[in-house]
Amino acid sequence: MTDQTLLITNAELLSGSGSPTNIAISGGRIKAIGSIAATGAERVIDAKGGLLIPGLHDHHVHLISYAAALQSVRCGPPEVISEEALVETLNNQPGKHWLRGIGYHESVLPNLDRDWLDSNGPDRPIRIQHRSGRLWVLNSQALEIIENAAASLARHEQQRLASGDGRLYDVDELLGSLMRPEPPPVDIASQNLAAFGITGINDMTPSNDADTWNWFTELQTSGQLLQKVRLSGRPGLANNTNTDDRLTVGETKVHLHDSSLPDFHELVEIINTSHERNRPVAVHCVTEIELVFTLSAFSAAGTGQGDRIEHASVVPPALVKQLRELGLGVVTQPNFIYERGDAYLNDIDSKEHSYLYRCGSLIDAGIPVAFGTDLPFGNPDPWAAIKASISRETASGEHLGIAECISLDAALPKVLGDLSQPFEPRSIARGQPADCCLLDVPLKGVASDLSSSHVRMTIRDGETIYARDSLDEN
Repeated sequence: MTDQTLLITNAELLSGSGSPTNIAISGGRIKAIGSIAATGAERVIDAKGGLLIPGLHDHHVHLISYAAALQSVRCGPPEVISEEALVETLNNQPGKHWLRGIGYHESVLPNLDRDWLDSNGPDRPIRIQHRSGRLWVLNSQALEIIENAAASLARHEQQRLASGDGRLYDVDELLGSLMRPEPPPVDIASQNLAAFGITGINDMTPSNDADTWNWFTELQTSGQLLQKVRLSGRPGLANNTNTDDRLTVGETKVHLHDSSLPDFHELVEIINTSHERNRPVAVHCVTEIELVFTLSAFSAAGTGQGDRIEHASVVPPALVKQLRELGLGVVTQPNFIYERGDAYLNDIDSKEHSYLYRCGSLIDAGIPVAFGTDLPFGNPDPWAAIKASISRETASGEHLGIAECISLDAALPKVLGDLSQPFEPRSIARGQPADCCLLDVPLKGVASDLSSSHVRMTIRDGETIYARDSLDEN
């Protein structure tokens, strides 16, 4: 917590009349709002009529993967869209050590495997991640290194890393522990998020455990991790406590896959056990089958406050009603409409286009909705997600699910919810934590140009964690 005292003058508030006002910050909280005169003891920031909103919260991220992605090369759309482009990309990277690729998709090359990488890639160990995050494809050099490194692991873990074609599924945690000699640049990742106006994240990585908790504690203590974090993940996280509210225990994260759904009663038991510990449950659902399975499990176990569906990528009309009846919330990623929408238009039956990453119809049905970017698998800029929810435009300018468009007034609160209550937007109000995002334009300017380039300053607990202008850094 900072002891810095701030006075932000001439700021527009969402809850105000539109006239500029002053906001006094002390002890990490908002102390007063109104006609406040400077005393000379505080640091004064002239907002110049810019909009001051609560710091943005990204309700679905994978922070460590995002940090690692900063040291990786893009191997999929929109940067790489053909086999020839992939060959060129891989062979133009400097160095002879590990080459880590991300964002691969079948539209580039239908069957990327070990043999293809051996024949077309450079003479170095290569691993490429599918954009879903589930699949890694390795060349022979990489597989040999992995096999040697895994010699001390239990036999069942060695078997998970054995592959004739170099395609390894759901082994991200194992690969990370074997191949990451140094921690990824979390400090740079966190600074990037601060520049977007983000003061809080919910890390939804399903493997998060007590070790992750300790790591995040160290990152925050050292100043490398600037944001407040709600850490979701394994059931065992319920046992962790912290006197600092910058790190809190989040939901039990359940990651489903069509091809290997868990035993139904096992999922029901996970839900029941989490509820007994007063812990909400968040279930990954990117297909209709996964959503049907999950809704059936919640119907059997019962729902609790804060239970939610992650992604809800495909929601047929009949399932909208079930979501409402069960009282479940949805944390979705409208940014994928822009990022992947053109592929959806080509690859998915037109009858299902209106089912993808719904926003408007869920809100109209009374279903709580919040936004997460799914970084690094999605664009980490939450302003892009807001823009996509309003326009429903793909990268090529086509529209996908135009009936799901929502207004700025409806979209902005989806990234302003409390980390523990993502569906309840926060406001700049007396007594609230001083987690703020100052823009260089008023609300009208935001509406006409939805861009993170307007973020001028980001404040967490009264401490400036990002300042664009040199004047703001004094």
